[in-house]
Amino acid sequence: MPRFYFDINDGAIDIRDDLGTEFVDRDAARLAAIDALPDIARDVMPTGNHRIMTCHVRDDQDRIIFEAKLILDARWLSDVPEN
Repeated sequence: MPRFYFDINDGAIDIRDDLGTEFVDRDAARLAAIDALPDIARDVMPTGNHRIMTCHVRDDQDRIIFEAKLILDARWLSDVPEN
């Protein structure tokens, strides 16, 4: 089975996967990258209102073959005071 590497970046963290994970094919690696981003975002919830988390998938020849991004953009829509 082919091995794929998942690198994560959010502007504050930059994690390079040196171990990789075996998947049946590229589509399975794609789904894993998309599935991982919400879990990672929950683990490192931003202190601000804007964050872009990116997962690059590399193949066994160190080529980036896929990119997934999760964008968090949070804001109050009015100046209604808290209760």
